[in-house]
Amino acid sequence: MKLEISVPEVVDIFKEIQGQPEQLYDMIRTDIRKTIGQYLSGLMDAELTHFLGRKPYERLKGDVNYRNGFYERNCMLKGHCEVDLQIPGDRKGTSKN
Repeated sequence: MKLEISVPEVVDIFKEIQGQPEQLYDMIRTDIRKTIGQYLSGLMDAELTHFLGRKPYERLKGDVNYRNGFYERNCMLKGHCEVDLQIPGDRKGTSKN
């Protein structure tokens, strides 16, 4: 994907940012919250993969434990911002995320 933008458009963007910098900060905060939430959710999913000893949809014979979806949780990061997490679970409820 190639993004083309003209010099007058760049000037307009900078003027808008100078006029209302709080909008830019709000956009950055929102993006950071989303990115941190996705990162932490992915980290917990990787932890569950390690705990179960196999990747999602990989099956083993015998009485083994399986993934059992996830639940959503909001988490406050040291009073700075609240992030949305997807916490994975296992069928037996033995993983500790």
